[in-house]
Amino acid sequence: MIRTVKQACRFNAVIHDYRMSQGIENLADLIHDAGDGREFFSRNFVTHGMAQLFREGLLRLSGKSDQAVFELTQAMGGGKTHTMIALGLLARHPHLRQEVLPADLKDRIDFGQARIAAFSGRHTPENYIWGDIATQLGEPEAIRPHWANGPKSVDQQKWKEIIGDQPTLILLDELPPYLDNASTQVFGQGTLANMVVFSLATLMSAALELPNCCIVVANLSGSYQAQTRALADAISNLQQETRRQAMTITPVQLAGNEIYKILKTRLIDEMPSERVIADVAEEYAQQVRKAEDAGYIVAASIEQIAEQVRETYPFHPSFKHLVALFKENEGFRQTRGLMQFTARLLKSVTLRADDVHLIGTQHLALNDDQVRDEIERIAPRLLPAVARDIADNGNAIAETIDAETDTDASRQVMTLLLASSLSRAVGGRIGLSESEVIEFLAAPGRKPDEFLQSLQRLREQAWYLHREDQRLFVKETENLSRQIERNAKEVPQPKIDQALINRLTGILRPDRRQAYQDVQVLPRLDEIRLSGPRTLIVIKPDGKVPPSELQNLFDYQQEKNNLLVLTGQDSHLAEAVEDRLRELYAIEQIHKRLKAGDTLFEEARDRLEEAEDRFAKALSGAYNRVYFPSADPIDGRHFLASVTIDNGLRPGKGDQSAEAQIETLLASPRANYKLVASLTESFGAYFAMAEEVLWPSGKDNRRTPWKDVVARARSNPDWPWMPGAGGMDMLKAEALKQGRWRLGEDGYIEKGPFPKDKTTVNVSVVGSQPETGATILSLTPRHAGESPVVVYATRPEGLVNGQSIDDLDSFTTTEGTLYFLARDTTGHYETGLPVRWTAELKIRYWTARKAPRSLTISRMPGHFTVTHAG
Repeated sequence: MIRTVKQACRFNAVIHDYRMSQGIENLADLIHDAGDGREFFSRNFVTHGMAQLFREGLLRLSGKSDQAVFELTQAMGGGKTHTMIALGLLARHPHLRQEVLPADLKDRIDFGQARIAAFSGRHTPENYIWGDIATQLGEPEAIRPHWANGPKSVDQQKWKEIIGDQPTLILLDELPPYLDNASTQVFGQGTLANMVVFSLATLMSAALELPNCCIVVANLSGSYQAQTRALADAISNLQQETRRQAMTITPVQLAGNEIYKILKTRLIDEMPSERVIADVAEEYAQQVRKAEDAGYIVAASIEQIAEQVRETYPFHPSFKHLVALFKENEGFRQTRGLMQFTARLLKSVTLRADDVHLIGTQHLALNDDQVRDEIERIAPRLLPAVARDIADNGNAIAETIDAETDTDASRQVMTLLLASSLSRAVGGRIGLSESEVIEFLAAPGRKPDEFLQSLQRLREQAWYLHREDQRLFVKETENLSRQIERNAKEVPQPKIDQALINRLTGILRPDRRQAYQDVQVLPRLDEIRLSGPRTLIVIKPDGKVPPSELQNLFDYQQEKNNLLVLTGQDSHLAEAVEDRLRELYAIEQIHKRLKAGDTLFEEARDRLEEAEDRFAKALSGAYNRVYFPSADPIDGRHFLASVTIDNGLRPGKGDQSAEAQIETLLASPRANYKLVASLTESFGAYFAMAEEVLWPSGKDNRRTPWKDVVARARSNPDWPWMPGAGGMDMLKAEALKQGRWRLGEDGYIEKGPFPKDKTTVNVSVVGSQPETGATILSLTPRHAGESPVVVYATRPEGLVNGQSIDDLDSFTTTEGTLYFLARDTTGHYETGLPVRWTAELKIRYWTARKAPRSLTISRMPGHFTVTHAG
């Protein structure tokens, strides 16, 4: 007779009132804890990630490793702080190393007690993060100038002086909240966050040069994704600096058996002998084999099943599978949250009859307040399903069925299906097949038939039990789903196609028009013409990379560089988009038929919102790859390069729009800067690139029609995309303005370099003085610098000592001919040729009427008069 779990194991008393906060640890505990660490290690399992950090970190502190920086990557509640504390204890207490470390490692660790600085980003010291670290390292005065009179970032040399050659461990946890707060504090032209990022980057650089310095950083992503732009930039910059120098370590491998060992260590005080466990494993393997022989399931071999049970005991092997379905839920703390969930499960086992040989999620006591609260924390929308279908102190459907059959089969089936339905991750799998239900519930003294019969009755009576693609699952909606599914299948395909086109067109509509100016959704590729503005074409994924039709289109296009494509790489995800759209279309039609006050009105409205969200997420997952023209740097071959949109395409507006998302991606190094994000900052580089790529080859081909330059820009994938439809014209205008290019009246554009300009003067007549015959001139020096000098003389040779002109806007002269010369006082421009100016001569004459008769001729300017008497 095999022993039950309650007979074979002794649970830790903490399971009866476990709180997740009990598992939350703070690095401050490491600094202030007066203990020696033995109690800590006695209740903890050393994971592979921990062991890896122990080895690499302690060798670094001993000066025997080149790796100075480590990044711990895990979701919230994934054991990062816990792992830091463990390393800190080993660094602080040499005696622990003999008890915790393997023999091949502990003999290589030859330092005594290391200095430790532990910083948590939920702490805001008045001396800032750098002051806090330096103070913990015993150097408060050295760091004082960097905070006493306001924050002052710390450079690499200063860190090296503070840390020195002593074994030093620096632990940095929870940095995003600190950066969040710092990004709101403005200093000078930046924020405190800028100084924090710089100081931590120099700290890591300094650590690389200090052979006994080790830094451990908790990863910066995860819980702070919805953030301000300033915080996002700060986190991104620091993360890039960290990733550049750090070794990445995952504290807990949730996909393997480590999590079982952690759970056993923390929640179970006493385990049975290997013999007892082997007996249970063998019995369960036999039960599964009986179910397989009866045709209920297809299972693994007896040996494999027995081995799985031995590894997971006292938990059923299905426990890991079911937990994996919901551990990625937003907000679920993967180690602490799982610890609390498991504590509730163990408590449930103590509340029921002594009939459990392996613990599975089907044993959750959902009438217990703490257990029900746990389900609400993970999947709050399923609480109505719990109350109606599973557990309501004897009033739920499953409880009613069990009361009639004198068993708990219906409750086990529904509770198991509930556990398989807790996932809320995008694209997360939920539910179990009928054979999986039987396999997971197989146990000594239980027959498959009782579970199958209960399942049949539940499918007829339960309000929240659903079936899709042979999977059974619990959902937050009632049987409205059946109507939706039926209607969705009846929607004509042309309506679905047009609905998808309309939605994608709206999501991708070009408002900013930087990356593309036109969009065509699911067009016939043989009808596409790229002679107009740059066009974004949306193509349904066909599972090929790139899609075969797209490759053919690209190969035979003349304007290859005028094509941008949005598609995906998974045809199954594309089908999921259609499925979600069918569902959405069906819900819309149902919702239109309902009116306020109808029984299903609010539910249909909520389902409509959820369907919109599901469609958006499906679309995001399916259409997540952008193709753009590129050229192979080795052989010059033109091809369609691809880049994946992180986290998928997202609908939105303004800076959060899909268009802005695509622009940012194309302007990033991941897309090799295909889109020029800011042309004004790099005019010179693109002038040179245009002259190399867009002009005809050959040194004598300096002039070419501008329209040909534009045509080559559309055709040559070597050329990056200028922003907007007018980007090329903007480039031309600036080149002409700078004198880099010249545009002829014939439409030809010529590239430089051109002969250097010499000084000259433009002379303009602005007025005259008739009574004196003087002319008023305006003199405009050209190519003569910012402080030009203009001199004049009546003869060219007189310009050597010519008189300078003070008022260039109003120069008055009575001379008939003058020569002007402009000089550049800076010496930048060479002095040009003199400019000759001649006055317009006005001649007047009159004849005397009285004798003696005379003719008088007068010329102005010059006051020259001739009188002839006759």
